[in-house]
Amino acid sequence: MLRVKRLVGTILIAAAVAVGLLAVRSAIGERARAESMVRADADRDAAARQEELRAIERKAQRAAEVPALNAALAAHVDSATIVDLLDNEDWWQPFRADFTLVRLIVGDAPLATRGTADGPGVEADVVIAARRQTVASAQVTIGTQPYLLGAARLTEAPDGDPVLVLGRATKPSAAASVHAPPLAQTLRLPLAAAGGIALLGFGLLFSRRSKAGAPAGQTEAPVVEITHETTLKFGEPREPRNDVHPDDAGGGSGTRLPTGAQTVVIVSPASEPSLNFGRYRLVERLSEGGMSELFIAKAAGIEGFTRSFVLKRLRPELARDKDAVAQFIDEARLQADLVHSNIVPVFDFGVVGGEYFMTQEYILGRDLGRVMDRQRAVGRAGLPSPVAYFAAHETLQALAYAHARRAADGTPLGIVHRDIATGNILVSAAGEVKLSDFGIVKSNDRVSRTQVGVVKGNTNFMSPEQARGQAVDARSDLFSLGLVLYYCLSGEMLYGGNNDLEVLHHAAAGLLVEDFARIRRLPDPAPQILERALALDPNNRFQTAAEFADEVAVHMGGGRIGAGQLLRELFGPDLQTASESALPAATAVGYTAGP
Repeated sequence: MLRVKRLVGTILIAAAVAVGLLAVRSAIGERARAESMVRADADRDAAARQEELRAIERKAQRAAEVPALNAALAAHVDSATIVDLLDNEDWWQPFRADFTLVRLIVGDAPLATRGTADGPGVEADVVIAARRQTVASAQVTIGTQPYLLGAARLTEAPDGDPVLVLGRATKPSAAASVHAPPLAQTLRLPLAAAGGIALLGFGLLFSRRSKAGAPAGQTEAPVVEITHETTLKFGEPREPRNDVHPDDAGGGSGTRLPTGAQTVVIVSPASEPSLNFGRYRLVERLSEGGMSELFIAKAAGIEGFTRSFVLKRLRPELARDKDAVAQFIDEARLQADLVHSNIVPVFDFGVVGGEYFMTQEYILGRDLGRVMDRQRAVGRAGLPSPVAYFAAHETLQALAYAHARRAADGTPLGIVHRDIATGNILVSAAGEVKLSDFGIVKSNDRVSRTQVGVVKGNTNFMSPEQARGQAVDARSDLFSLGLVLYYCLSGEMLYGGNNDLEVLHHAAAGLLVEDFARIRRLPDPAPQILERALALDPNNRFQTAAEFADEVAVHMGGGRIGAGQLLRELFGPDLQTASESALPAATAVGYTAGP
């Protein structure tokens, strides 16, 4: 029996040695695999960090191209004003949430700093790189916190070679904080097991016969207790953690959210349709033109207050077109300066996410073009003459005001609308008439300029000089309104042609003999008024809008009441639905997106 025990002991000791050798070999292989995983994680982390830096470079470049920021620098505003603009203006909203650090470096010193101010000069290298290559990025440490910086030159404001620096805090590299476990730690459990086996073997190998009192045939072997510890997968914590939100498991840069926190995702209007646009909520698209889009938009205030507007947004693909931007800015600025009861007011202008917009009064009604379309649909020709004269009179009141506008120093602005057409004259359900769409206005105060020979406007309502691409003055608008008045009275366009080019040729030639014959078939006093308004020579026309308005005023009795009644008769159900609905129907507003 003793020999059997010794044989078993010898076998156990040999097994323990084999287990130990296998454990060492396995541990060395596991450590090599772990180190490989750490290197792979480090490579992935470095690649992700480089991609994040490139993204910050792109955002810095977009921020440096914001026109309002460049304009502020060109105007040499002070540091406090720049910081106030960055804190409050909508055009900085896309960058405000992403970057806690903003520095504007002019020359060798910061002009303005928003956010973290520790570590002045830490961005010096990235500023130098940006001035050399327009845009640059880097990872730096401010205090103990790592930051990602992006820098871009403001090429539109060259004085002092300004550079915009954007920065945000980031997490330390995940790979840098993970290491392969020490070899001794990997071997601890298998060597403890091998030691236990060996100890049991030695106990059997050197055991003696039982002492007195022990039952015959038994030996008193030592008790060996082996404690097994569950082996965890590499990198897994020993205790489950309850302080990590599921969205944080990917190791992305950002603040850890507590369980149940709400994550808000804002989708760029350039990529996906979005209800939110700055302080406005876009309710419904109205129309789309060559340069802009129109929406019904709502702005909310305190205590549940809301107000509807028409929001006109420059098409995103034109945001970098300087001529288009200048024309849009001119339209907003000029129309905002024209405060008159017969002109659609502009309430707001700005930039959201690099997209220019303006908001105008929301008018429950229709433009004259749609009114005429509905009239023909119900079998009628033109409008009732008092309504037609009233619409002309109110439009002329708007033109008289606009044509007479002067700059602050008393210099005439020389405003010419150049797009007097039925689509730009709005009639409300209350019978109000308002002129809209000053997108191609001619003015001495415009930033943009129309090239000589370039024709803009609606060919059906152009004066001869405008159709020829010649210089125009206020009398061109009066000619266009004469064509509108003829159309409203007769239900027919005066210019003939099978296409726009033929109509343009007719407009450039002026009225023909047969055109005047058609005018003379209208009831009095239309022929006398229209023959003067539509004279080929501007010197033979009405010379001012006020003069033209006085001529039609005596023939518009009851026109306002008639206009409101006509709108309700033709569009009553639609207007009622729109006035009662929180989401007004697009057909309830007579706006066009312009050129």
